[in-house]
Amino acid sequence: MSGTSRRLYGELERDGVTLVQHTTGRRLVDYISTDALHIVLNLEGQAIIFGQSLRLSLTAGTMTVFHRSTDGMFSASRLQPDENHHYLILSAKTSWIQQTFGSKREALHPNLVQILNSGKASTTSLSQVRSMSLAERELAEELVSPPVQTAAAPFWYMAKVIEIFTLHLFTPQTLASDSLPFCSSIKKTQKERIEKCIAWLKDHLDEPLDLKSLAQSIGCATHYLSRQFSSSTGMTLKQKLRQLRIDKATNLLRDGDYNVTEAAMEVGYNSLSHFTKAFIEEKGQKPSDIIAEHRQNLA
Repeated sequence: MSGTSRRLYGELERDGVTLVQHTTGRRLVDYISTDALHIVLNLEGQAIIFGQSLRLSLTAGTMTVFHRSTDGMFSASRLQPDENHHYLILSAKTSWIQQTFGSKREALHPNLVQILNSGKASTTSLSQVRSMSLAERELAEELVSPPVQTAAAPFWYMAKVIEIFTLHLFTPQTLASDSLPFCSSIKKTQKERIEKCIAWLKDHLDEPLDLKSLAQSIGCATHYLSRQFSSSTGMTLKQKLRQLRIDKATNLLRDGDYNVTEAAMEVGYNSLSHFTKAFIEEKGQKPSDIIAEHRQNLA
């Protein structure tokens, strides 16, 4: 079955580190270099990896971290040769790991410390195969489609590569369980993006939703931002914008300084009927009811 490979960042022999996206193509083993550490994000399809002390079974939506030595038996292949297989491999030569993280080796995973200290080790796993979290799936999609312009991509990938290795190579209990610090880091980034989205929407209440401008402001791809916002808040960006508009309009009407038409235009509605419909859907009452309540409170 034919396929494609796309180098997203770096060249292993030249730079010591590389990130590559694969879709089916050649045998999996052909992409796993010796004397290197590999983080595999398996998005689609199934694969089996065997080494001296290594037995890994990857299914769709799983990931693992392991080191391949320069000698010994090693095999990696798709479970079903004719099925689609889509995965990302982040690889780093042992020398690059040593140069980048060697000064803090005492805090690294014990298996990795052994490799760095001996200069030679058997093929070994640093992490059991586990399911990727939603945050990690979204990260994988972001790696395939970075939220920056082409000229900035090498620097963005450089930062991401360091971040991913840092979060996976340190603290053994993280690698042995569900990688909470890694997930927490991504969730923190997601939370910050959602907060920035809402702030941007508040600043542009009276304007039509410009998803491209919003995404550029946040520093995120449009399709990724929309999906992430919906999964985090339970509503679409348009629904959130409507909610914010109606909330502000409600406050304006309650203050008594705006009539219905003025409040509608202040929050970006040019059609009074559309404004009234949206208001009823959000608040369960007409905007005129808010004015009536205000007058009643003043009486």
